[in-house]
Amino acid sequence: IVFQFFQLFPTLTALENARNLPLLTVHGRNLDGPDSGPGRISVGRFLILKVGAEARPEPDQILLTLDAGLAFGTGGHPSTALALVAIEDYFNHPPGYPSRSAARILDLGTGSGILALAAARLGTGPILAVDTAFEAVEATRKNADLNGLTSRLEISQTSADKITGRFDLILANLIPAVLIKLGKNMAGLLDPGGTVIAAGFADQQTPQVVKAMTKAGLIVSKSYSRAGWSALCLTKPA
Repeated sequence: IVFQFFQLFPTLTALENARNLPLLTVHGRNLDGPDSGPGRISVGRFLILKVGAEARPEPDQILLTLDAGLAFGTGGHPSTALALVAIEDYFNHPPGYPSRSAARILDLGTGSGILALAAARLGTGPILAVDTAFEAVEATRKNADLNGLTSRLEISQTSADKITGRFDLILANLIPAVLIKLGKNMAGLLDPGGTVIAAGFADQQTPQVVKAMTKAGLIVSKSYSRAGWSALCLTKPA
């Protein structure tokens, strides 16, 4: 039986809460689900093309070529699009503020690698892209090579509790149950003043995510919404 991926999330979360079960691990596979996406997608300044699609980017557009394979993240789902918009906003710092171009970045649950690649196009700092799913790690490696960004990314099949170091920006496009579980981990991996871009949850799930992130010590600095889905920028107090 093939489940519609995002329709399954609320059911799993409710089951975990009702039965007080340990967190269920879910690996996203990009088959014919809501993130399959067309061959060409424009999100902010990003122009995202599937392998084989042709388009001539405008002078101000940022081109990304993707072969998601079985991994999640083509830009076709609102959660991915919102995360891309938030990444662009993060690097568009106001005049007079310190540049964020050298930010140290962690892409947690990288999927196809789309968010890490977008950040690599906008910044110059080191990027660690991790996922527990082998197919996601392989897709990210392939897409980094397709975009000439292999040298910019460190890609690893690992879990959040195995990560060390400190980061200025954490990208987390994950299901709500995983975001809630990893709130303290993410806060611990952030340098003071750092930012988490969290996505992957529906509008009605936002209060639950905000509550967990606030409990972890993070503060909401900006919110986004599109087509019933939400994303948040959260900061760790300096």
